Amino acid sequence: MAMEWLEPQDFSEHLREAMTPAEYLIWQLIRNRQRCNAKFRRQYIKGIYILDFYCPEAKLCVECDGLPHFTPEGIKKDRIRTEWLKQQGIEVIRFTSQEIEHDTQRVLQEIDSALKRSILKCDSPPHPPPPSPPEEEKGS
Repeated sequence: MAMEWLEPQDFSEHLREAMTPAEYLIWQLIRNRQRCNAKFRRQYIKGIYILDFYCPEAKLCVECDGLPHFTPEGIKKDRIRTEWLKQQGIEVIRFTSQEIEHDTQRVLQEIDSALKRSILKCDSPPHPPPPSPPEEEKGS
């Protein structure tokens, strides 16, 4: 059966099983709330698109771009896709497979910066401390 005929859920599952080395590397570094306590999902279906990595809380999509993304058709599709995601309030950050594999720390810093802009939870407690109870007036 040709891949283009798979249902989105089936295709998403296939992509999770067939990660590229760059996708595998980035997944090991962002999964399990390792970045700013943010939960990422992989191969997340949004509309007609499958996002490589998506943090719903921050509305942040992290894309790992391999060679097909650099063809004229790939560039056009990515531009349309990114515009649609922006209209949904989702920030998209893209990295090439080579950037992920050879400049991993910079990639992680950019992901952290995007998370900070979106959810402002990095380096801060998960919840603000409860307010102090009001002081009771002293009796006469």
